[in-house]
Formats: sequence, C-alpha cells, structure tokens
Amino acid sequence: MKIKRKLSIGILSLFAVLSLATLTSMSTETKETNAFLEITLDIKAENRGNAAAVYLKYKQPFLNTIAGATSKELLIRTEDVQVLHGFKSEDEAKAYLTSKLFENDVVSELKPFLEGNPEIRIYTVFKK
Repeated sequence: MKIKRKLSIGILSLFAVLSLATLTSMSTETKETNAFLEITLDIKAENRGNAAAVYLKYKQPFLNTIAGATSKELLIRTEDVQVLHGFKSEDEAKAYLTSKLFENDVVSELKPFLEGNPEIRIYTVFKK
C-alpha cells in the first residue's frame, strides 16, 4: 500500500511540474496579425531539405527578436517554396527586410540553394 501511495504522489508531482512548465512557457500576450510578408523561393527539390533547415534555424530567433513578428510558416508546393511571415503592421514587415537577421543570416544561408531571385510581397490583412 505504501509503495502505491508513493508512486501516486510521484506521478502527481511529475504531472504538477509538467503542467507548471507548460503554463509558464505559454505566452499570455495575443499577437494580432495585420500584415503578411510572403517570400517565394525557387529551390530545386533536392535542396529543399537544406532550405527547410535554414527555416527551422531562424524561425524562433525571428519570433523572439523581430519587432512585430507574430508568425512564420514554411509552405511547400511542387513549383516553389514560400515563407509566410506574420506581422502586427506593414511597416514592421518592411523593416524586417532590412534587418540584420534577414540580410546577414537568412539570405546568406539560403543563397546557395536559390535558382533565381526571390519574389517578395507584402499584404495587409483586410479588417471590417
């Protein structure tokens, strides 16, 4: 009986720690997306894994350090690869294109895999 009780207390303690860790890692700030930056990349199929690695490497730094960043998604289709960035404002989307993270890190690491110049578009979200 004592072993079952100790086991139950241990499991409950572990559950409490995991729950607390999950809750503290969740952001209570709501980030409203009002603009999207879409970058379309012409990358051969055999190089898409390398491009995806660059995306994964810089996704969290983008979300943590770029002003107004709300999201970043990698979209893959047969013709090309797109990276869709969400921002609080159109101005913040434009500013990202001249940031150190974009110019020095992301562009330089993706350059060897590009078959042509990227297409860059910024969209504003329609709100009623």
